[in-house]
Amino acid sequence: MSTRTSPLRRLLGGGAVEVGLALLLLAMDVVPFRPGNEAVVALLVELAACVGAALTAWHPRIGAVIACVGFGGLALLPDDLVGMTLYAPMIVILSCAWHEEFWTAAATSLWGYVVSLWMSFNNTTTLAEDAQATVLWLGFYALPWVIGLALRNTEVSERRRLVARAENQRREIAAELHDNVTHELALITMAAENARIDPGIDRDSALTDIAARSRRSSVYVTNFVKLLRVGRTSPAVSFSQELQRGHDALSNAGFNLDIYTDCDVETISPVISNAMGRISHEAINNIIRHGNPSEPCEVSVKASRTRLAVSFRNATESVYDGDDLGIIGMRERAEGINGTLETRLSDGYWSATVSIPITMTDDGIS
Repeated sequence: MSTRTSPLRRLLGGGAVEVGLALLLLAMDVVPFRPGNEAVVALLVELAACVGAALTAWHPRIGAVIACVGFGGLALLPDDLVGMTLYAPMIVILSCAWHEEFWTAAATSLWGYVVSLWMSFNNTTTLAEDAQATVLWLGFYALPWVIGLALRNTEVSERRRLVARAENQRREIAAELHDNVTHELALITMAAENARIDPGIDRDSALTDIAARSRRSSVYVTNFVKLLRVGRTSPAVSFSQELQRGHDALSNAGFNLDIYTDCDVETISPVISNAMGRISHEAINNIIRHGNPSEPCEVSVKASRTRLAVSFRNATESVYDGDDLGIIGMRERAEGINGTLETRLSDGYWSATVSIPITMTDDGIS
């Protein structure tokens, strides 16, 4: 699976936002700096508040404590020395909100709001101004909560998307591994058993076939390892091509396959064709592994204006396991295009029927 991190997650997780905002506030206070005893003290207090705000990216509680101490120091300074660092607690709240340090964010909000009101009330003279300051600071301290929680929601959504993508890739690779490698190994086993018990078989030819299939299986495994590393699934397949491939494979294995269809499978949309092609691949592999070659087998494709039904039927001398990995893979592929898979064993015949909702148009089936 792909482990590459999206730019958004790198931005949110690397501390660039907190450090950038803290440096911006500090720079806005350093630019108009004029040397003097109180000015130097003010600069040190502002530096502490900004360092604490930046540190919140990695150590939320420690950073919040430092920022709050620095912010509290600002309240003791003359009004003309208090600059943009007054908003440092908002960086802390923003960071803590999206990193789910809610108690730290709440404590910082309470402390910052109280100190900000106290500083404002020192400069107000009427109840109207007090009320205005109360509402204004309430809005200021609500803003980083809104932004922080929005960023948190975005990050969670991104993580869920990546998890869903990885899960889909895992299922796709597992299905590919089962469809191809298990099929080849089954044929290798059958060829080896036939060569062992049937004296009339050309053993050199059988061994050549076994070696060829073994090499092909090795190539499959190598390709799947590459898929696991780069996180890309295999190319799409075609339903019509898989039916033809299945017909040839069954003929080579001694089966007689009849295909009945009342629609043009070439007009099926690529998404449905890909899913049905892979389902067909697994269904035909099951026929080769479990079917009775002395009895005919069939594939039926029927389409109405709203549904496409594809059925695979064959005689079998063995009992299928409904929880087999191949059946699970077929069901997952059918459900992936909003369809269903039903399997049944009755009177020595096994059937697997896929039903998919479709829209029939003049241009094809989608």
